Amino acid sequence: MKRMGTLIVGLLLAGPALLAAQSGFGIKGGASFGNVSNKGVLPGDLGSRTGFAAGLSLASKGGLVGLGVEGLYVQRGVTSSTNGDARKLDYVDVPVYVRVMVPTPGIRPYGYAGPQVSFEVYCEAGETDCPTTEPSGEKRAKTTYAGVIGAGVLLGGRTPLSIEGRYVYGLTDLKLGTINSSESYKTRSFMILAGFHF
Repeated sequence: MKRMGTLIVGLLLAGPALLAAQSGFGIKGGASFGNVSNKGVLPGDLGSRTGFAAGLSLASKGGLVGLGVEGLYVQRGVTSSTNGDARKLDYVDVPVYVRVMVPTPGIRPYGYAGPQVSFEVYCEAGETDCPTTEPSGEKRAKTTYAGVIGAGVLLGGRTPLSIEGRYVYGLTDLKLGTINSSESYKTRSFMILAGFHF
């Protein structure tokens, strides 16, 4: 996990310099459908938490291969028929990805993949804040790592509109084990995003 953190920090530092020559800013927003792994060990009926995602992007313009970096506020977690088992998790996501685009006029399809670091802003378990320490006494980690993969299309010319779908595969144990299980819980989410690019 330390190697993943080092890789993400390196890409975050190098990304803006590589993008500076030919880059464009964007505004993105949309819906986030969150879940967690190992949900079967929690009592009650669990469902995905539907939330929102919104933020800014910086990506290279044109070309077959480019880079992108974003800062998005995203809501994740699960709902539950047993109130104490619901999890509301809000993050600031910073994905850094390689994008492959078909540079056709008018409609430009693209795909992308890369690592992501997320900084927890809010965590609620049931109707109370998540504990700050583990049962073992360790401090609960509030920085998590994930892999992202997505695809979409750019529509238009000078200020194109983007529409995309993205899957976020969490890699960090959230330490949300219950009495029934100490299994790790990792975020899983699907996002539908739209944005304008300048």
